[in-house]
Amino acid sequence: MEKTDVLIVGGSAAGLMAGLTVKRRYPEKKVTIMRKASKTPVPCGIPYIYGTLKAVEKNNMPDEGFIKQGLQLNTLAVESIDRGNKTADLADGTRIAYDKLILATGSYPAMPPIPGMQTGNVFGIKKEPEYLQNIQKALESSRHVVVIGGGFIGVEMAEQIAKMAQAGSHDEPVNISLIEMLPNCLMMACEQEFCIDAERELSEMGINVMTNAQVQAIQGNGKVTGVQLASGETIPADAVVVGIGVTPNIDLARQIGLEADPRMGIKVDAYMRTDDPDIFAAGDCAAKFSFFDGQPTGIRLASVAASEGMIAASNLYHPLRKCMGAVGAFGTTVGNSSIGAAGLTTKAADAADIPYVVGEAVFPNRHPGSLPGCVANMKAKLLFSRDTGKIIGGHVRGGESTADMVNIVAAAIQGGLTAEELATMQYATHPLLTASPLGYHVMLAAENASVKMSDNRPSQQ
Repeated sequence: MEKTDVLIVGGSAAGLMAGLTVKRRYPEKKVTIMRKASKTPVPCGIPYIYGTLKAVEKNNMPDEGFIKQGLQLNTLAVESIDRGNKTADLADGTRIAYDKLILATGSYPAMPPIPGMQTGNVFGIKKEPEYLQNIQKALESSRHVVVIGGGFIGVEMAEQIAKMAQAGSHDEPVNISLIEMLPNCLMMACEQEFCIDAERELSEMGINVMTNAQVQAIQGNGKVTGVQLASGETIPADAVVVGIGVTPNIDLARQIGLEADPRMGIKVDAYMRTDDPDIFAAGDCAAKFSFFDGQPTGIRLASVAASEGMIAASNLYHPLRKCMGAVGAFGTTVGNSSIGAAGLTTKAADAADIPYVVGEAVFPNRHPGSLPGCVANMKAKLLFSRDTGKIIGGHVRGGESTADMVNIVAAAIQGGLTAEELATMQYATHPLLTASPLGYHVMLAAENASVKMSDNRPSQQ
């Protein structure tokens, strides 16, 4: 029987980061990763397979780099685990013994209980290369595509399908519809004005954006032919992509008796420990709590998974690191606009009865603004707690530096920085890379909020 020091079940962001962290912190330990997929796709790169990369294999992580760092990668499913004897039975009938176990089993695409969801050419977003290849084949021959869900996954898929259609050799145009049940796309993460900007970009790409719309049924006999809405309207469809989020994969955890909730995930403490002291869980399969109030949250991102994988691996032999909770930091590009967000929106703050102050700044992202690549109206909108002065949310729209600016905001939220501290902090600037040092967005938005708090101007906008 094979033996390993650390067995990791799952080979995506959480599992791989956990494995790498074990080798950095405990280089003498043998680390074995079990995964079902033949290759590991870059999770956030999946939409870009279709319009930008144009090939599934271009989005796969190369195994060689992980192997060189000492990880043992195996393409085998774990069928069962004997917690008492610390062994795992594998799909090929073999068995492996372990000392510590990390569950990084990920998630399933959330598929709503709508009639017809099992019809042919209706796809979730699975992190499996062969399945993703099937999506590509279906899209290549489709003239009517419907994307269900206007969150980040759905928006990015719709945008990339439109790019795929524009670059294709179809004799007829491809009709793409994006259906979102909320009043705006990206509404759960972004300020409404930025949501509207994203919808405008999608519309300019020829995508039919339908908000406040609910899917009632998938039509078709063997293969999808249409999507019926609650309004009674039916949208023709040769292919349907469902991007409404994910459901934690707790199958193995429940099989071996660990406490787990079908909606929230495997129960873990702040050190990512399950109720078995030798078993940890990280990534989409693990339960999450909010950084802001400690309450359960459904935020599941590759960045969160990687952080949790690092924390879990660090704590295998003695507690070193605690999880701070999910902040929710997002970034995307829609058409010609980049949008990013971290923390709370004004709507979320209102719902939580958190009094806040808003600081905004609109400046070119280059200095001078006549430089190539300049976005003249790049905007940052920051939210600060009126009670503490600490930043609780930030939203940015503009050029390629959007994501890095949102990362500043996310770090500031986790560090508990105030408007005054962000306003007086020193930032790197360069004419070709950033706004002017006299108009750096985070600095000036924080300063505007600080002024409001100091002179008791109205707190909300």
